[in-house]
Amino acid sequence: MNSKTKALGLALIAALALSSVSAMAAQANKVTAGKYPAVVTGKDANTEHGKLARLTIGNGARFLECTTVTLGAELTEAATKVTVTPTFSGCFANGLTAVPGTLTMSGCVFTVEATSKATAQAFVTCSAGASIEVHVYENATRHAENVPLCTYDIAAQGPITGAKLGVINGGAANEGISVNLVELGKFNVTSTKGPLAVCGVNATSGHAATTASLRGEYLLSGKSGGVDTPIMIQ
Repeated sequence: MNSKTKALGLALIAALALSSVSAMAAQANKVTAGKYPAVVTGKDANTEHGKLARLTIGNGARFLECTTVTLGAELTEAATKVTVTPTFSGCFANGLTAVPGTLTMSGCVFTVEATSKATAQAFVTCSAGASIEVHVYENATRHAENVPLCTYDIAAQGPITGAKLGVINGGAANEGISVNLVELGKFNVTSTKGPLAVCGVNATSGHAATTASLRGEYLLSGKSGGVDTPIMIQ
């Protein structure tokens, strides 16, 4: 093989490699809106007891359930990752005989990335020094006084795999996305206050690390200029 033929062969290989990379980029799954900018909102699909959004800590003996979860995001263009800000309210620690609890994002957000049209992974993203804070209270009085019995921190981490995606109202002006966290993988949580017998993790001698999982099914829809716009994965 002469030098010109060899050079041509190398150039062809390089061109094919670049073409392959470009094709992979073109196939990347993106969350899109019918019109931009789009305000994306989400709500928990389930309101029945036993199907509520649940944060399970450790071996499952302790978990926090919330009666209302709302999600908010904004799309200015098609994106492979979407930053979602959730709000949790009406929470209680059912593993502690239904005592009050709170789950506060405290400068953290969820970043959701579609890995296919049917699956996604999530990241916990926090500002410097911040963590998601979970507080469990002994009773309503302690809740009002903001004196928690158990506290847990969820720091920045990811990817957390296992989210399932679906389509709601396909082809309609209000077409949206369902996000099901029923199979969301384990992530790290640190107990910062509370004895083993009460809080499920012994943190009296310092920060104790364990795992947690989050479940819930959420329906995402979009509006642009106050008018329904489709939110899709393409």
